[in-house]
Amino acid sequence: MASHNTKGDAWIIYKNQVLDVSKWIASHPGGEQTIMRFAGMDATDVLRAFHDDWVLDTKLPHFIIGTLSDPPETTELIKDFRKLGEEFEKLGYFHVSPWFYARKIAVVFCIFACSMALLFQTESMALHMVSAVLMGVFFQQFAFVGHDVGHMSARTHARDNINVPKLGALITFFNGISIAWWKATHNVHHAVPNTVDCDPDIAHLPVFALDKRMFGSLFNKYHGRVMEFDWPARTIFVPYQHLWYYPIMCVARFNLYIQSLVFLLSSDDGHGGRTKLDVAAFIGFFSWFSLLISSIPTWGERVAFVFLSHAVAGLLNVQITLSHFSRPIFDSTTSKKDGVANKYGGDFFTRNVISSLDVACP
Repeated sequence: MASHNTKGDAWIIYKNQVLDVSKWIASHPGGEQTIMRFAGMDATDVLRAFHDDWVLDTKLPHFIIGTLSDPPETTELIKDFRKLGEEFEKLGYFHVSPWFYARKIAVVFCIFACSMALLFQTESMALHMVSAVLMGVFFQQFAFVGHDVGHMSARTHARDNINVPKLGALITFFNGISIAWWKATHNVHHAVPNTVDCDPDIAHLPVFALDKRMFGSLFNKYHGRVMEFDWPARTIFVPYQHLWYYPIMCVARFNLYIQSLVFLLSSDDGHGGRTKLDVAAFIGFFSWFSLLISSIPTWGERVAFVFLSHAVAGLLNVQITLSHFSRPIFDSTTSKKDGVANKYGGDFFTRNVISSLDVACP
């Protein structure tokens, strides 16, 4: 199995079955990179975490090419995690209330409406800046709705997709961050969180280095290139990254625009998920937001509105990085623990628990 780990020859294990997904990789809605991280490996728990039961029961059988005579050993810890998940399922912890999202969307658009009212119904620069703050709160709050839509979680039933592509396009239209780009990066992040050369959510050179291994211009498997520890990294950013942190979080949203644009323009990024609808929604965001900014009377106010709204929205970046930047960074090499082969920091459950900080956030 270990040798079947290339794009043209990709096998994965689900339970004790061998699946040949080589021809499916390019069509995978979650992107090629998510599958490639587990080619030649046991992907049982990753598949269970990322897919509904009906997908596993009806789609996976088409890829089965054999059965393992010596399936991977299941540790007691993994058995306990699986049992815990089954208990949560029985207790209804994974049931989604449509009213939660209805209320959430109503609240965030009320914030958006208040921002618009202050901007268009007043001539006070101070109130225009309050409008900018509310716009930033809208961006930050609506992004979490987008998070759940991207995870296919905003549904009441497993087969109820509530027209996810159109809802995803709505998220892109009002947030300016491509939901397709977000899914491509975020799926890999959850599959191999805090893995030094695989997780795109910790690959931030030249501005941040989260592990000493990044000092060696590490090849990043997600981006498919060397992340250079160059002169700006060595001299300007990394030695003072503790001072740069909040200023960079204030403007990090602009980088998300750039990453979305690069993703949508790329003809073959190996990450998948791009649609014409998402491209149209991305263009739509910059159309309405540019029109909005152009309605502000002076250039000084325009610049202030843009930067203040984006700085407030930067709270989202702080929330995300707090959970991972302070946690252990893993390696993508295979090691042995308790006689069981582990990669990316251990089994799926362990690496996700260890790489995340429990942040109380009312």
